Amino acid sequence: MTKNKFNNSRSIKKLNAFKCLWPILILATLISGHAHAHAPGQSYIFLSVFEESIEGRVEIPVSALNDALDLDFRTDLTVVEEDVDRRINPILDYVVERVRLAPNGIPVQIRLTQHRLFSVSFTQYVVVEFVIDGLAESPEFVDIDFSAIFDVDPEHRGLLVIENNWKTSTFNNEANVSMIFAPDSSKQRMELTGSSKLRGFIGMVELGMHHIAIGIDHILFIIALLLPSVMRREDRVWQPVPEFRTALLNVVKVVTVFTIAHSITLSLAALDLLQVPPRLVESVIAASIGLVALNIIFPIYRHGIWWVVFAFGLFHGFGFAGVLAEMGVHSNYVVLTLLGFNIGIEIGQLIIVCLVFPALYLLRTTAMYTRIGLTYGAITLVLVSAYWFVERAFLIDLPAGQLANQVIDLFT
Repeated sequence: MTKNKFNNSRSIKKLNAFKCLWPILILATLISGHAHAHAPGQSYIFLSVFEESIEGRVEIPVSALNDALDLDFRTDLTVVEEDVDRRINPILDYVVERVRLAPNGIPVQIRLTQHRLFSVSFTQYVVVEFVIDGLAESPEFVDIDFSAIFDVDPEHRGLLVIENNWKTSTFNNEANVSMIFAPDSSKQRMELTGSSKLRGFIGMVELGMHHIAIGIDHILFIIALLLPSVMRREDRVWQPVPEFRTALLNVVKVVTVFTIAHSITLSLAALDLLQVPPRLVESVIAASIGLVALNIIFPIYRHGIWWVVFAFGLFHGFGFAGVLAEMGVHSNYVVLTLLGFNIGIEIGQLIIVCLVFPALYLLRTTAMYTRIGLTYGAITLVLVSAYWFVERAFLIDLPAGQLANQVIDLFT
């Protein structure tokens, strides 16, 4: 799943608004929101703990570097990358001197990898990335000494964020602070003894379930498959299936085909055996919703729907793999990662089916469903699909997202 395909994440608060009205549901699928945890007077250490290495980055405000190193960075948000490049040597030396890590209590030299400029609404940061490699195993604890800026600004604070740690089921975290460094607490120990492979596996299952919960495009694709599952086409007219067993068998078949397909490409992509451009993947995922829904209005696939579902399922699998790649978790305990994440996805799908399918079955004989729900539900899915496809294929932002935000704010 992709994260929201427009701004890469979704707000759970906005998802709750789906319960209000069907039009609001459709508007909500077009939007997203994302907040970063930065605040004035603070520097940050982000760490990702892997099996044999620790990767991280330090983010220090340019104004604080001016004070600490007598630099002349502009503080009006107009610093550019070239400005950082000209002053980078003393900054790198400063980071090596003021940021020290000791996995399992053994001091090691951090290896600087790259640097860049990062801007937020109120200031700019110089970001220095580093790695500690060659560890024999994932450490049980890490002693951290962070003393940057404190000598020139005692009120400054350093915040430690554990961004990724497979064994503690921490993935892509950017907001939850683990430690706060101050002049009188510049040396602290980050304990990792509570970590385990079981906890990491459970975390991956939860991550898969969460991804389905916020993956509106995947949810709508499943709904597009479920809508006709309680019906059958006779003389160019949709008729309700006569018994529950027939409808259930339809659902089992289509969900199984979809599951097999996305499991194949999820594994291949996560193992770096097969890659497809993300833009193509996201565009096809968007189109898949509309093309499956269009088959309800104009049955063009007929008995070939299984091959269509399988083909689209392959692209959804690439979308799932993209989530793991973006979170940086696919290279850790790869078998357990793939197994846990896939199980979570299947549990999420099963929950959706269990919630939607019984309701559709009970409604299948009503005029509201046969004359309105089925047709207009399909039309709505086609419109949403077309909207997403245009945005993703042509990399443009259509105006409906802003309107959706305004409408949903009225209900949240």
